[in-house]
Amino acid sequence: MSVEAAITDAVTVAVAPVLAELRELRAAIEALRAASPPKLVTVTEACRITGLSPATMRRRIADHSIASVRVGSRAIRVDVGSLKPVDPAVVAALVAETLR
Repeated sequence: MSVEAAITDAVTVAVAPVLAELRELRAAIEALRAASPPKLVTVTEACRITGLSPATMRRRIADHSIASVRVGSRAIRVDVGSLKPVDPAVVAALVAETLR
């Protein structure tokens, strides 16, 4: 057996577990993509997900704190990845701060 063949065999054996893990990760990522919600939703659906009012949602879209895209001349779709459900404790703290 030549040196090159020995090195090739050793590398193939060493890399095989990494390649198998990479295949498993790819399969897991594809399963997550298939199970995830649509990436873009209507403003109404975004309000339902976050608990925000439509006016607040539109303000956040306007100030770019929530990612969105315009579809056509009027329709707006919100990126689900930029949404975070509102924590009631945070809301209570903001109300308490406002009332001071």
